[in-house]
Amino acid sequence: MPGLFPAIGALLLLAVTGCAETTGGALAPPALAPPPPPPPPAAAPTGIVLVSPFRADDFAWSVRPGTARILGLTAKDASCAGHPVALTPVTPYSSERIRDLYGSSDYAVVPIAVVRAKVFANDNPAMRGYVRSTPCDQAGTFVFEQLPAGPYFIIAEVDDPTGAKVIMRRVDAVAGRTLQAPLNGTAPAPPKKKKPAG
Repeated sequence: MPGLFPAIGALLLLAVTGCAETTGGALAPPALAPPPPPPPPAAAPTGIVLVSPFRADDFAWSVRPGTARILGLTAKDASCAGHPVALTPVTPYSSERIRDLYGSSDYAVVPIAVVRAKVFANDNPAMRGYVRSTPCDQAGTFVFEQLPAGPYFIIAEVDDPTGAKVIMRRVDAVAGRTLQAPLNGTAPAPPKKKKPAG
């Protein structure tokens, strides 16, 4: 009996090591490593998300030759002198973008720092190809000529005692005519509520 236990132990050892061999005498392949964890989900876009898609066809009318003219004038105490003035065609895309930047798609006066702090998550740089620019002279006036008739946004940076601001105004250019577009440096008064009849 004393020699029986060592013999059984040796047999067990041979049986265990035999399990690690295959018929060809090669070792079994090692166990596969667990798959890597899935990548983290993509971060949500930061900034203002535009819903209206950019469509070049919506802007196509604005690059045709035309006979309309826009003459703009800013006030002495809120002059655009020395700054370029932009003219953007009105489309669903540009209207949404203007509304997000200025809080209105008709007329607004906003500190330039407020406008520059806003960031779009999905802005399309192709729109810049449809934006016209003209200088504002020392008298605070500017002009856009040979425009196709249609609606536009005028965007002018002005300097006043309280700091730089941006004035945005929607206008409608008419073929063969000069549209005068004064831009004052004060926000428009809210519309008056109509009194109920009776």
